[in-house]
Amino acid sequence: MNDRSASATVALDIMRQWQWQRGDPDGNFWPVSVELSLAINRLAMEGIQRPQDTILSLLCRGDLLASGDYQWQKYQWGNEFQLEDSGGEIKQKQWRDLADLINWERQELKSGAFLLDQAELVKLGHEPCYPYQWEFPYNRFSTSLCPPDTPVLDPTYLEEWYSAWNIEVSPAWNDQDSLDSDPEPVVPASNRGGAPRKWDWDGALLHLAALAHHGENGLFREDGSDPNQSDIARHLQAWFIDTCHNSPENSQLREYGKRFVTELNALKLRHAKNLQSDG
Repeated sequence: MNDRSASATVALDIMRQWQWQRGDPDGNFWPVSVELSLAINRLAMEGIQRPQDTILSLLCRGDLLASGDYQWQKYQWGNEFQLEDSGGEIKQKQWRDLADLINWERQELKSGAFLLDQAELVKLGHEPCYPYQWEFPYNRFSTSLCPPDTPVLDPTYLEEWYSAWNIEVSPAWNDQDSLDSDPEPVVPASNRGGAPRKWDWDGALLHLAALAHHGENGLFREDGSDPNQSDIARHLQAWFIDTCHNSPENSQLREYGKRFVTELNALKLRHAKNLQSDG
């Protein structure tokens, strides 16, 4: 086992001890994710050397999953393709592309080669741009792919650009051991004693529904696009501060924002499928 594999194994053992589920007083539980930078910093505190490399290796292997906002563009065979999403899954391919570019740069520097700082994606309009940016302290990265020394008119010529931000990671196992075990019986809320819930999530979510229906712009962003995870978190935070003069932790707010965006994307997909079947 090489050093990187050994480090990844140790990191996985450490991360299995982290809390990957949240629950509410009503007995509802759901998986959670953490910011990319937080995961890296926590592993650094645990003594993992170059934890950013370890996290990247786990993402490439599929032991960790990632989500975030992203934009993707590709030019090939005279056609241009593009896609963007908010709170969407960041595929293993994107992490492998990033890892390949980092490894290529290291090998080139080791051999004493002179590296160009920028890539030219003329068809996609990204000129100049960096081959990659791995800005893990800010939860973002980007890659720019273009075969070197290949004429634009060559049939094998292609350009591909990808940028992701607001990245969060979660384990592929998703605390499966806990999920597979028999859950303890849930006591109905009406029969449960003890202190009342700290945060009125029901009220916050009802406010969100009312805002979507009767707000000046609903929940849409200023440019008319759908809200992302951070937008929903801000709406919830504003309501809590207005009503309670305090708010839950940002991680809790963003988790509800993530669940909202996931449900929104699922509804949009079902609507698109219904339109296709009607057509």
